Amino acid sequence: MWKNQYLLAIALCAGALSTLGMGCELIATVDRSLIPGDDGVTDGCADGTKNGEETDIDCGGSTCPQCELAKACTAKDDCASGFCADGVCCNAACDAECDACTADLKESGEEDGSCGPAKAESECGEATCSEGVQTARGTCDGTSVDCAPGEETSCETFACDPDENACFSECSEDTQCAKCHVCDADAETCSLAPAGATGLGCEDDQACDAMGECKAANGQECTDAADCGSGICVDGVCCDTACDSACQACDVAGSAGTCSNVPLGDEDGMDCSDVNVCDGEGACKLAEGQRCATDEECASGNCLGTVFTCDEIATPDP
Repeated sequence: MWKNQYLLAIALCAGALSTLGMGCELIATVDRSLIPGDDGVTDGCADGTKNGEETDIDCGGSTCPQCELAKACTAKDDCASGFCADGVCCNAACDAECDACTADLKESGEEDGSCGPAKAESECGEATCSEGVQTARGTCDGTSVDCAPGEETSCETFACDPDENACFSECSEDTQCAKCHVCDADAETCSLAPAGATGLGCEDDQACDAMGECKAANGQECTDAADCGSGICVDGVCCDTACDSACQACDVAGSAGTCSNVPLGDEDGMDCSDVNVCDGEGACKLAEGQRCATDEECASGNCLGTVFTCDEIATPDP
């Protein structure tokens, strides 16, 4: 029945008016192999034409037989070998960095379908950028399947651009600069951060050392100036200044890392001890009970006029 209707449509189109032209064009595109009862039409998978879902002539896709080696494919299921590489059915998986399955891509130029070393100098691998070093894509040597590493280039003052896997070449913010560098947005260049700067790629307990390296931040323990980002180690901690005046220290409770006045009444080593104590304002003065002539001589700020000795230091209010 379907065959007869098809033939009738063809016959009508033979004498059709121009207004029927479009419908006739559609009829002409019908795949006759899909018409039940049309025994005279060749099977679509054996008609010598690439059509339907076929990946090559009369093979591949979901309905036709699998393709032989060197035939075009889009997936391994298209191939009798079970391997599809570089768009053709291949004799092996051919999935190493530097192998290929088409003549155009192989160093040997052998026919399609046979896996072999890729052409020398062809690119392989991916470009990367990590820890301030940009690595270009690798190259094949034409004899092996190994990918030789690409050329490495230092980002110098810039950081890696994660989106491009390459170094930034200009900046608009500090994150586009290398560790311990800051961005001059006007000049779009990066330069070294000052000693003691925090953040900028360092850990929370670290600071920059003005040479582009992260070291201990102010307030962290140290034994030598070289341990500290600020380059200053005082009273066993990294400090913001040399802090070398009497009655000043860098390990004062609550202010470690910042040079501060020693609390009222405390001693400050050899510079202020025994008959002297600190006045809480960075000066070394007479302790309680010491002989005095004026109030200014006493840490308490009071020289008792009757006995000419320094008054006791008042206990601060809680």
